[in-house]
Amino acid sequence: MPTGNIAVILSETLSREYDRRYVVIDKDTGEVLDDAQGYGYRSIPKAHAAYVYKTRDKSKDAEKLARKKHILQWLSEHKDFARLMEAVAFDCVKCGEPFNAALVKKLLRENELEPDFSAGELLRAWKNPRTRRR
Repeated sequence: MPTGNIAVILSETLSREYDRRYVVIDKDTGEVLDDAQGYGYRSIPKAHAAYVYKTRDKSKDAEKLARKKHILQWLSEHKDFARLMEAVAFDCVKCGEPFNAALVKKLLRENELEPDFSAGELLRAWKNPRTRRR
């Protein structure tokens, strides 16, 4: 659904004296497109962000998930490199230095590894504690 034809307005029916609530409407028809399951949103930016999120292109979610699985598979196949990242990250924390994509890129180069994804993508997948495997 296009987001250019929407407006976020104050809902008189959902608002109270000291509790304003907003809904997303279609500008042309006035139809309520999103009302936070009947509660309304507490702010205009929250209403807009929620509507954009709900109407996003979900096909890209599957692509991102597949890419992340690929990176995690690569990490599980390169356990020595994953342990190296862990050790270097620990040393960085002790010294107060950042453990960032540039450092991961340098580690990849030093270990003569050329994955088909960026150092930043690798770092993001590695940092996520819910998906990281040892």
